[in-house]
Amino acid sequence: MKLSANEAAKRTGKSVPTITRAIKSGKISAEKTGKGGYLIEPSELFRAFPAITEPNDETPPMLDSETHKRYPHETLSLQEKVSSLEVALADAKAERDEWRDQAKRLAMALPAPEAAEPEKAGQKHGFWKRLFG
Repeated sequence: MKLSANEAAKRTGKSVPTITRAIKSGKISAEKTGKGGYLIEPSELFRAFPAITEPNDETPPMLDSETHKRYPHETLSLQEKVSSLEVALADAKAERDEWRDQAKRLAMALPAPEAAEPEKAGQKHGFWKRLFG
């Protein structure tokens, strides 16, 4: 079923002049009618311009309810796994916090680093002297 330029404009949300310009520029191929209009294949039209969808008041069916009905044992199994992973995550976070606190306590208990002893005046030795004594 071929579409007129007017119908093509309605289905794509474009204006009729936009559709006819696309035909004249070669972006869309179409047949010219005897009255001067154009007939456009829908596949050719939607290749160049995306189709618009009309708003639909229907709510799409929810997959969630079907999943519970079809696979209840699998759903329960997955919920148990999620619960056990949440518990393991909470344990890991608590352990991490304990290690962090212990590292802070140890860092505060360390003695301050001593300053390196300044070399005695006149006792500086070059690399070769230190190497071979």
